[in-house]
Amino acid sequence: MALFSKEAAAPPRPQPRPDLPSAVQGGTFFGREVTIEGTVTGSEPIVIEGTVKGNIRLGADLRIGTQARVEASVHARNVIVEGKLVGDVSADDKVELVASCSVDGNIKAPKIVVAEGARFRGAVDMGSARPKEHGEPKK
Repeated sequence: MALFSKEAAAPPRPQPRPDLPSAVQGGTFFGREVTIEGTVTGSEPIVIEGTVKGNIRLGADLRIGTQARVEASVHARNVIVEGKLVGDVSADDKVELVASCSVDGNIKAPKIVVAEGARFRGAVDMGSARPKEHGEPKK
């Protein structure tokens, strides 16, 4: 590679920032000083370290960080709770409660992981969707 050439060099690609959580690469990060009131919807990963009051509906993963304070009804593909959540949470795949979290609400997901030390008050529903009925009764 010559320093002075007539060929145009390709612009450098941005490198992933190591200081951001891997779950937010290509997604959205709400910092500690951010407060949102209302409905959050989308189809990309979100990491929350601030305050959210309202509803969260995602088609991607959600991480509620250690500094986060969420008062909302939450639904995402996967939900990891590290901070404080007041409200019901549901997931298409998995809900994970880490040791530092506090959850006051019901959880509904096919897979639920609760770490030792996590605080949780509510009901758990791990039932899968009922099979669709076909015209014939099962034998």
